[in-house]
Amino acid sequence: MNREYVLAIAALVVVIGALSTLALTGAVSDPGASETATEVETDGDVSLAEITISSEHVTGGTATLAVDSHLEHRGDPVENVTVVHRVTDTNSGLVENTTEREVDTLGENSSDRAETVVTDSIAVPRESSYEIETFVYREGARIESASHSIEGVDALPPAYADTDVEFHRFGSGGSLADVPAIEYAIESTTDDRATLEVASYLTNTGDDPEEDLELEVKARQSGSEVVADSATVDLSTVDPGETASPTVDLEVPTEYDYYLDAVLWRDGTIVETDRAVANLGEGSLSVDEMDGESGLEVSDFTGGSGVGADDADAADDGNDDRDNDDRDQDNDGTPGFGAAIAVAALLATIALARRFQ
Repeated sequence: MNREYVLAIAALVVVIGALSTLALTGAVSDPGASETATEVETDGDVSLAEITISSEHVTGGTATLAVDSHLEHRGDPVENVTVVHRVTDTNSGLVENTTEREVDTLGENSSDRAETVVTDSIAVPRESSYEIETFVYREGARIESASHSIEGVDALPPAYADTDVEFHRFGSGGSLADVPAIEYAIESTTDDRATLEVASYLTNTGDDPEEDLELEVKARQSGSEVVADSATVDLSTVDPGETASPTVDLEVPTEYDYYLDAVLWRDGTIVETDRAVANLGEGSLSVDEMDGESGLEVSDFTGGSGVGADDADAADDGNDDRDNDDRDQDNDGTPGFGAAIAVAALLATIALARRFQ
């Protein structure tokens, strides 16, 4: 009896030990758990594949840049991702702008591996050069970063100055290399005035029609920079590759040399300028030199308005008379600073002589 009892207990111990060993090695699993859950489930992953930067909008003082961050994700959908851009002025070292963009769940409606583009806009002053740093955060922890340098921001043309219409260039070499985009012809003359017909050549070098342009032309007398006359003409639509040649008439005094300044306007803003010369005097003025001696007669440019030559002479005569009266007054011994100064000098001389006696 005692022997059988001992054997039963030993057998029970062996069975319990075997079951424990199987359970520890995973041979016995929890019926409530999936047998393949560990093998199928994989964590999603996200990385920064590429960054592209382009000009979005430019004003006179600010350039807005579009920054595209290409995010690559793998595996399960990824949530709680944030993209941060930090812009630093490379000259001053100061942070100019910082943006933060929360990203929608990555891979929610795509395959196991895909790429998503996250676009953000960054405004910076239209000057200097910048370093744009991009950081990718997941669950508040930084997982990726990249840096790009941007230069020449000040060279980006503002939207208001963005036009493809230019003063025509006849070539960098050859017989027409020195032909100006502005030329003139003498339409008529009188005794002391000439009417110039000034033509300008403007070419649309772009791919789209250009409109709402206005051309202003001035005749500026060299040396004095006085504007003798000016005129404005509206341009009709200039098609791609087309050259327009608007003309204006300017009436100027003869026997002078002039700069012909052409200014192209759009919506009240200057978008292009050019200059030529008209030599009506004895000189040979060119656009590359300044004539410092004009020999200007102001009356030639008054056009009958303002103070005329006779009035100016009368005013000069009046000034001369007053100057002569002042000089005569001093010579006549009229009380003034001259007598007081003489007395003071005499007293100072007497005092100095007594000191040295």
